[in-house]
Parts: sequence; structure tokens; C-alpha cells
Amino acid sequence: MSLRVLFNEYPDPYLNIAFEEALARVRSVDTTGDTLRIWRNKKALILGRFMKVEEDINLENADKFRFPIIRRFTGGGTVYHDEECINYSLVIKRDVEYPLDYLYAHLLKGTLLALKKLGLRPYLRNTNDVVVNGRKVSGTAAGLRWEVLFLHGSILVDSNLQMLYSLLKIPKVHRFDPVKYRVANLTSFVKNISMDYIVEALIWGYSRVLSAPPTFEEPVREENKIAEILYEEKYSKDEWNFGGSIKNETEINKKIKEILS
Repeated sequence: MSLRVLFNEYPDPYLNIAFEEALARVRSVDTTGDTLRIWRNKKALILGRFMKVEEDINLENADKFRFPIIRRFTGGGTVYHDEECINYSLVIKRDVEYPLDYLYAHLLKGTLLALKKLGLRPYLRNTNDVVVNGRKVSGTAAGLRWEVLFLHGSILVDSNLQMLYSLLKIPKVHRFDPVKYRVANLTSFVKNISMDYIVEALIWGYSRVLSAPPTFEEPVREENKIAEILYEEKYSKDEWNFGGSIKNETEINKKIKEILS
């Protein structure tokens, strides 16, 4: 079995996040195989499924600097995106139930291997924070939905950290390990690092973890169609992004089922 690799990305950040769910939905019916998507986003704030916008985001600055706020379908905290970070998404399907720990304890080794290949000494804190020299360089989120395992993360390469701190709220009372709010770019540790080299390292890392050689492909028709529906009827809506729910979810699911049948 090979690891399907996608490089598709869109100028609209809402569509990029809609495609994440489409990726999982299509994998669930075996139209595609296990897939690693590597992509970048224009400036955006990606909210965890169960987070409250006003608790995580400085709304005044988000409006001032025109940062879209988009809620993803997986849990976890809020993530900052700009074109100087690399995002990756891994969707796999297995015949037996796997605990959520499997996503972090095993699959996330792909990111750790990639960073080791760059000459770094990464390690995990708080289950899903990838840390180098006491600084968080990558956050990840995962989910078990539609009978697939989904892991995605964002790696800070040379992002605008001043902007990041101006947009994300840091709790005055730390409910979590403070390392979650001590971030750094990879360029702080590795000079003259290229995006292409990091991408190659990620592909190598996840191919090794899954024991699957990479094959480079394009999105299939079903992924594009479902992403378009999710974009138009869910991810572009304030009802979802700010409220966390969507009234017409039953109708959306019906349309997706028709495409997948």
C-alpha cells in the first residue's frame, strides 16, 4: 500500500479548511487511499471545534488586520496561519478501532522524524505539542470521524510571531503547560532552511511511519465536489465559524452521501 500525497491549496482559506473535511469524508468510503496533504494558507485563524471565539481570539485585531476566523471539524486550540508556515493533514483508515492516543503517540512520529532529518531534536509535550529547545514549533489536532483517523498540524517556519501574539489571547491564569504559548519558528534553529526541504522531510517521515512509499496525485472529483458544498454551506458561514453549529447539517450530509454513493 502506498501513501497518496496531495499538494493542493487554494487562495481562499475557507475552502482550504472545507477541503480538510472533504478529505476525511471521501477516505471513509475507500474512494481514495491513505493520504498526506501538505499545503499553505493565506493569513487565517483556525479555531478548534469546541473553542469559543471570544476566549481565544483578539477580535479587534483580527478585524483590524483582516484575519478570517474559521472553525475546523477537529478539537484543540486556535492556530495561526500565514504563508510562512506549512500545514499537513494525514487521513488513514484501519479495520479496527484505534484510540486517539494512536494518532499522537504513533502517527505524529512522522513530524518528529521530519524535524530530526532537519538536524533538530524535537519532542512532544502535552500529548500533541511539538517542541524544540523548550519552544513550541508545531501544534496538532486529531479526530476519529466517519470511521477514519485524521491528524493535522501546522509547522511554524518563518511566520510573523508578533502578529500571532497580537491575535491570539494568552490566558492570564495558565490552565495548560505554558509551552503552549511559547512558540518559535524553525528558522530560529536552522538557518537558510527551505520550504521544499521541509516538505520532503515530512513526506519521508510519514512514509516511514506508515511503511508506505509516496505517490503524488491530484484531488479526485468527489473531494472537489464535497469541498465545494462544505465551503458554500458550512465553512463560509458565521453560524459555523462563530457559533459552532450549522442548522442545515442534515441537508449537507444528504448531499455528501449522494456524491459518495
